[in-house]
Amino acid sequence: MAKEYEHATMICSIITVIALLGIAVGCYFKLPLAVLLSMLPAVGYEIYRTRGVSTKFASIAMLAILIIETVLIIGKFDLNLAKLLGGQFDALGRYGVVLGDVKFIGPVLIAVLAGILIRRTAGKYTIWLAAVILVNSIGLLYTLNPDIISQLFRSGLVEEGLRRVR
Repeated sequence: MAKEYEHATMICSIITVIALLGIAVGCYFKLPLAVLLSMLPAVGYEIYRTRGVSTKFASIAMLAILIIETVLIIGKFDLNLAKLLGGQFDALGRYGVVLGDVKFIGPVLIAVLAGILIRRTAGKYTIWLAAVILVNSIGLLYTLNPDIISQLFRSGLVEEGLRRVR
């Protein structure tokens, strides 16, 4: 049985506004925590709305990643992946995306999971929420390091990901 949707449009609209405000505040004041916290209502409602095994797992995994990311940001942990891996892997495969701080992995994983939700779910509200989460994860990545977005586009990784999603 489908989840009730009597107030879903209003709830998703409010969540979208919260997410956009969080991105704006986070980008303007360079506060990744603001972006992260503004993503929480969308992830929480996504968990409530999803029903399938894979979509429920993806939405719960997003919450777990958000919690880990919050700990990493609040704790100001600086773990350079290239150094952690012994300098052996300083770039991601053939794409030339430089491995850096471990905090960058969270938004990327959340974006991937949001993409999975967009593809695997049938409900318009869960797709809406997944799109909000996807935009929020890009905003979080930008607040963590504005240069990484241009680096991802230059490397061809974004185009390859979009090609595979189609």
